[in-house]
Amino acid sequence: MEALTAREKRVLDLIMTSYIGSAEPVGSRRLSALVNSKWSSATIRNVMADLEEQGFLYKPHVVAGRVPTGKAFRYYVNALVPRAPGKRELHALEGLAAHRYSHVEEIMGDASRMLANLCKYTGIVVEPKINFMLFKEVEFVKLSKNTILVVFVTSAGMVHTRLVNTEEDLPQELLSGMKGYMNEKCEGLPFYGLRKQIFADMAKDREAFHELMGKVIDVLEGIMHEEGAREVYLEGTSRFIGVPELSDITRLKELFQAFEKKGKLLRLLDRSIDQEGISVIIGAETEVREMRDMSIITSPYGVGQNNQGVLGVIGPLRMNYSKVIPIVNYTAQAVTDLLRIM
Repeated sequence: MEALTAREKRVLDLIMTSYIGSAEPVGSRRLSALVNSKWSSATIRNVMADLEEQGFLYKPHVVAGRVPTGKAFRYYVNALVPRAPGKRELHALEGLAAHRYSHVEEIMGDASRMLANLCKYTGIVVEPKINFMLFKEVEFVKLSKNTILVVFVTSAGMVHTRLVNTEEDLPQELLSGMKGYMNEKCEGLPFYGLRKQIFADMAKDREAFHELMGKVIDVLEGIMHEEGAREVYLEGTSRFIGVPELSDITRLKELFQAFEKKGKLLRLLDRSIDQEGISVIIGAETEVREMRDMSIITSPYGVGQNNQGVLGVIGPLRMNYSKVIPIVNYTAQAVTDLLRIM
């Protein structure tokens, strides 16, 4: 990205601050007042023209001030100095971290509400990927002669269920034996390792378990690879109503439709799941047409040594990045700590 002069940086910073606060195009007269007439309006207009030529600003109307582009927001975000959340936000986040939860779903829901309330935008938390979570136990519930409910429980308390149909009428003694074998031998294994363990045992002398083991493998494959199987906790989508950039009802409708496309939203958020710390995806960088005027600030969270989930905030391009980024970062740390002690 181009290197800006000190004056260009100052003018761009003033424009960004003014636009983030007002959502209104910024003119030279406004900037002249902000710098206490240190520079003339003509000087400021020349600097703004240079910034526009470099792709940092554009004029939304024939006669108007300038508005920052996605490129300007990227420049602005990259230049931000990391800081801690404000006192009020920190107090609320410490309350979240100090709470003791019985279910993972409660953590996800509270975290998304906390993000929405503190940031005044839409909070989002994506359920952890099961692949790297640790197996705790399994239960086989016989519902009918050829139908079994398989219940997997992770070490963090997440529950995944699947119905399987069997060719034979498997006796309860066999189901109990399989349950005991898996719970004793496989506890603590990551889910991606269960399949390998079961295959290894199928090659040995557990022929009585073969059909059921095959069904369990199918269930594991489905849980780990099913597109959009994870829960997405969205809170505060109504906050977009009244946002100046979305005054067009058609644009607002498009955005809500994007939220409903779970698979597309997951793919977008998963781009940051293997990253360290904060990721900021701005406007067109989302590669989702309906979210071209939105930005997403995310951070991964995890259990153990791996990142399995992602959380963050979705807001307009002009969101208050300096406020939101530390809140998202602290929330991810709190959720990680909460999952580890469950």
